[in-house]
Amino acid sequence: MAADLIELLKARRAVVQASLDGERVADALRRYQKFAKPGQPSAHIVQLRQQQGAARQAGSQARQAFIKAAAAFVRTAGIDVPARVALERFVIEWLDANVPKGPLPRDEVAAP
Repeated sequence: MAADLIELLKARRAVVQASLDGERVADALRRYQKFAKPGQPSAHIVQLRQQQGAARQAGSQARQAFIKAAAAFVRTAGIDVPARVALERFVIEWLDANVPKGPLPRDEVAAP
């Protein structure tokens, strides 16, 4: 179960990172397109559009990996997902409620 939880946390981190990368590229693209002259787009704008496409694809792959990891974790942990609740939403809320945000205090750190 611990291995599935670790994979789930890694997948969630990848989703967050992909989302941030997509936002960063979209912001840059908006900034440059705002002042672009009509006609043929500049090479920089074309490059930003390619980066945006790659960021969208990476985000989709990260979400798919997260859902796969969430399904594996829920299965091995024996957690019942309520009806009419998306697995992704349920697992995110479960992680927020049950997994500590930062490093553990020194008293709670397991000895090697």
